[in-house]
Amino acid sequence: MSILKRHNPVLERRLQAYLVAGDIQGLRSFLEGLSHQDFRTAGFLLGEKLLSELANSETVFWNSFLVLVSSNSKAYLGTFLKAAITLYSAGQFKLDVLTLQKFAEVASPIDCRKLLLTLLPVVRTVEEVRSLLHLFCSDDIPAQAFYLLSAGTLPCYYELFQQLKKVEHDTKLLRTYSIQLMQRGDNLSYNMASILQSYFALGELPGTFSLRLRDYELSRLDGSYELFKKEILKI
Repeated sequence: MSILKRHNPVLERRLQAYLVAGDIQGLRSFLEGLSHQDFRTAGFLLGEKLLSELANSETVFWNSFLVLVSSNSKAYLGTFLKAAITLYSAGQFKLDVLTLQKFAEVASPIDCRKLLLTLLPVVRTVEEVRSLLHLFCSDDIPAQAFYLLSAGTLPCYYELFQQLKKVEHDTKLLRTYSIQLMQRGDNLSYNMASILQSYFALGELPGTFSLRLRDYELSRLDGSYELFKKEILKI
């Protein structure tokens, strides 16, 4: 395996020129003509620096995503996800649902899994969580629950709560998810397990909870995400 070269000023300037010009097809052709070693260096430069510098050029970023990732997701998806997280976490741009929808049409199951496991822990709104699941996951509740549990964030737990209300009759399944939450070991997950135990009347679970909501507090969980957030963060 060749050693990854992290610095190549000439290559960096060429890549940057294509991005600044918005010449995505030219960038694709240029990348396809590189040697294996230079291609690896280009991927590093794009993911670690150049794409993350497109804070004021969302259109270029998402056009590049659609052209490059759709053509070779194995080579480019991780690169673009890394840059997307950097930009999104800095509050510098939003997820482009239309672009992601187009990518979803050609994404493989492996692509979908990688994208969900990478982006769900980062997104800040319930709407974004739902959009990602709608585009890249089946409607099957266990499939969605897997990704929501893996992410372990407030928006994801709220959506998990909404999904589990659809199977409120399946006590065994609900207990399984409650125990999985407890096994994560963090306070938020423990509080979520406590909510499931009380809301769905699951009986005793193998653990002790600090959060104990009264009936009137449990009823608030159905109101809105903000009310859910307020209750789950009480302790």
